[in-house]
Amino acid sequence: MRVFKDVKVKFMDKEASCKALFDPDVNATLLQRSFFEGSFGAKWLALPRPLRLKWLNGEAITIDKYAHVDIIVDDFEMPETVFIIDGLVGDGCPELVIGLSTTCKYGVVLGPEEGVRLTRAVLML
Repeated sequence: MRVFKDVKVKFMDKEASCKALFDPDVNATLLQRSFFEGSFGAKWLALPRPLRLKWLNGEAITIDKYAHVDIIVDDFEMPETVFIIDGLVGDGCPELVIGLSTTCKYGVVLGPEEGVRLTRAVLML
């Protein structure tokens, strides 16, 4: 199940609102470069070696940037490392895709009626 929700992204001392797609079919959490630059400037970090990932539709993307941000959902802050990408596949794509690794880490439950529900059960290893 995929769910759209308006969230906030906090980087350093700035905060910006965006549309997020909670998608358990994507493992990583991804943020569009144009949104990041427009909201926070080009202050990301470079990966030591670029990653190449494939979408479910078979298209490949190269990831070479990341940032440490806080994703704020219903006043609950989730510190997370996000990959900065040049664009998402498809029309009407959100600025942020929150993948399975983030939803599992912070106890996010997706449902047809409640949408995004935060259990606030944080996985500690």
